[in-house]
Amino acid sequence: MSANRHEQLAHEITATTDGFLRSLEGIPGDRWLYTSSPEVWSVGQTAEHTAGVFRNIQRLMAKKLLDTPLPAGSRSPMGDEVIVRLMANRDKRYSAPEFTLPTGKWAGATPLIADFVESRRLLLEWLAARTEDLRGYGVPHPLIGPMDGVQWLLFAAAHTERHTRQIVEFRRQAGF
Repeated sequence: MSANRHEQLAHEITATTDGFLRSLEGIPGDRWLYTSSPEVWSVGQTAEHTAGVFRNIQRLMAKKLLDTPLPAGSRSPMGDEVIVRLMANRDKRYSAPEFTLPTGKWAGATPLIADFVESRRLLLEWLAARTEDLRGYGVPHPLIGPMDGVQWLLFAAAHTERHTRQIVEFRRQAGF
């Protein structure tokens, strides 16, 4: 995989995670868990889900991906653009897997942001150290199915962007 492709992926991760962090700015502590109904996640719950999924992807990439090479010449059945399009479409709601549901792990924005920034740093460092073609390695996603390393990085960025939009929409509707 070319150094330029690595740079593109790092840029996409950085841009979407910067947007996520901006979406959390200025939220009063008493509004962190405010929700308009039990069916709607609060900013804090959405942020926890987003940060937790991102941390899980960072760990998967660092600890598992390169241990699971794909058979020579095989490709993930789902195209990159489909993964990004699925995440970008906010009209379609998905049920998050149980292990990614918010549990109140972080008491507020400050510890969540610190952990998220650390996860991003670790993922970007891992990516910068790679010379392997990440298309040659794959791990299945629990809902999407087989994804290669590039697709996992695209998913991390697109998932973060999806929930950033959710937070921005919620803040606008709730009058933050």
